[in-house]
Formats: sequence, C-alpha cells, structure tokens
Amino acid sequence: MTVVDKLIGSAPFVCEGDPVSGIEAAARLGYDGVELHFTDPLAANAGEIRTALRRTGLGVTALGTGRAYVNDRLSITDADEAGRLAAVRRLEQFIALAGQFGAKVIIGCMRGNLSKPEELPAALERLGRSMAHLDEAAGREGVEIVFEPINRYENNFLCTMADISGFVRTHGLKHTGLLIDTFHMNIEEADLPASILACAPEIKYVHLADSNRRYPGQGHLDLAGVLGTLRRIGYDGVLSAECLPLPTKQEAAAGWLAAVRKLLDN
Repeated sequence: MTVVDKLIGSAPFVCEGDPVSGIEAAARLGYDGVELHFTDPLAANAGEIRTALRRTGLGVTALGTGRAYVNDRLSITDADEAGRLAAVRRLEQFIALAGQFGAKVIIGCMRGNLSKPEELPAALERLGRSMAHLDEAAGREGVEIVFEPINRYENNFLCTMADISGFVRTHGLKHTGLLIDTFHMNIEEADLPASILACAPEIKYVHLADSNRRYPGQGHLDLAGVLGTLRRIGYDGVLSAECLPLPTKQEAAAGWLAAVRKLLDN
C-alpha cells in the first residue's frame, strides 16, 4: 500500500498520513507491506517505523523519492552542479534509510525534465554520472534502485521501458533495475506483454493501476494479461497500489487489494 504524508493535487497514493498510521492501516486491510513516500528521509523516524513494522509484521517494500522533486525541485540532471549534487545527496540519504528496512529506492521524476529537446545529450551525461555514483552507493548498502519510466506528459525523456532498460544496460548499472507502472505503460508502450518480455531481466518492481490510474477494474487495461506475462517471466516481486485515491482513499485502498487478489486467483 502506498503511503504519503500529504496528498497534493492528483497524486496517486491511497493512504495519507504519517508512516506509522499508514503501516497500521495497511495491516488492518490485509496488505503485506507499505511503499513510503517522503520529501526528506532525514525527517523520518526510523525507530518508530521499525517498531510499527515489528508490531504488524509488515515490511517496507520501497521508498518513493518523487516528493523531493515536487516539493524541493531536486533533480539529478540539474544543469547547476550544486543543485545536481544536492539531489544526489538526498538520494544517498534515501538509500541509507532503505538499507535499514531492506527496501528498494524508487527513482522517477527526480531525473527532472528538459526545457528543450536539445538539452537531451547533456542531461543524459549528467544522469549517467549521477546514477553511476548512486548505483555504487546502493551496492554498499545492499539496496536496489528501481528506475521508473514515466509518461511523456509528466517527464519528457526516458519515457518507455526500453529507454530505461537501455540506459541501465549501457551504463552497466549493477544495482539498478526497472520499475514498471501499468498506467504509464498504457500511454507509452505499443504492446504491454511484448515490452515486459523484452525487458524481463531488468524488471524488479511493479506499480499496478488501471488505464485511468484508478484501482484495477475501474478502467480498460487487460491487467490479467499483464500479470500472466509477469508470471511467464518468473516475476515474484512486489505489486504496489500506486493509484488515485478515488472515489475515496479508503475505497481505493480496499478496492485495489480485493481486485488484485481476484486477478491473482484466476
């Protein structure tokens, strides 16, 4: 279950509040774990989170980092070197916290955006330097980074699964995999099963939402086919509820879990 301190705009999270209350809510609903989203990991009370995890038997599956971009405008492709290094330091802090929980670290919108297409080569060079450093930091902490392709309307480069897989392979990143999100895939991928098969070695984490970013069954995506393809490649990792909190947060959280259990039982 996705947990964020405060919902802003159309953010796709089903639980709002502090991490401990989110962990307890996820346990009551029957989730196995939580995906926690912070702006600043240094502000998180790791001790309280650890106690709540022990009490409920849940785990932290991943730490989301996008709020550091949305709230603090930190980007690892920032043309200003001081800004880029500040973003890298923030992600190092996320990696250190993830190491305490055995969680993955999500990198999505912290790659930033291009103001014009001509910036792409320089942005990719800065991204390569940033990710090489972070990949090494993740290895030292025993943590895996999962890099998310995001649709062109939210991030304007590295939007497809093949884009991210190619970047990971080209740069020889050993501790970085691919996070796939079915909402973004529905916009960017011509053939969802084919894309999964082509990028199978890199897929390490899954955000599951329907075509309209609501919980499964509220749109037109063939999510049964997606899950069948994931079974075919031997994926046995996390399925995470990154969907809109509609019609309410409570209904979305409960509805997502019920829908996914039904899909997995078929």
